[in-house]
Amino acid sequence: MKVLTSDWNSSKDQLSFVRKQVFILELGIPAEEEWDDQDEDAVHFVSFGTTAVPTGTCRLSEDGQISKLAVLPAYRHQGYGEMLLIRAIKVAREMGFRKVFLNALVDVQTFYEKQNFYTDGKVFLGAGKLHIRMERDI
Repeated sequence: MKVLTSDWNSSKDQLSFVRKQVFILELGIPAEEEWDDQDEDAVHFVSFGTTAVPTGTCRLSEDGQISKLAVLPAYRHQGYGEMLLIRAIKVAREMGFRKVFLNALVDVQTFYEKQNFYTDGKVFLGAGKLHIRMERDI
């Protein structure tokens, strides 16, 4: 298991593959809401197992937001999500951030709480799904 730190242009195919599978096909998020103008400027992360097939993705935006964390269903509960999140936090710290934030799907809030993220409890609708803003000091 490994995580590659990359950019959109270098890893677009792998990033798009995972995000399409998880966000568009599995979760039903409209394609026009999945792709945005933040991809070009963000730091991206791609996880891999023992093959060249990507298992998960994540990105870190210039404002300290971690987003688009997705792991393919066959690779969940094996540590890929945690590895991606840890790498994103490490890079954010190296970039000088003291805090990172994210908008988690309510269904996976406990995953982020285990990684020391906290929330004010306010739930909102984003891309047709219930989310909760969470943050963490780093």
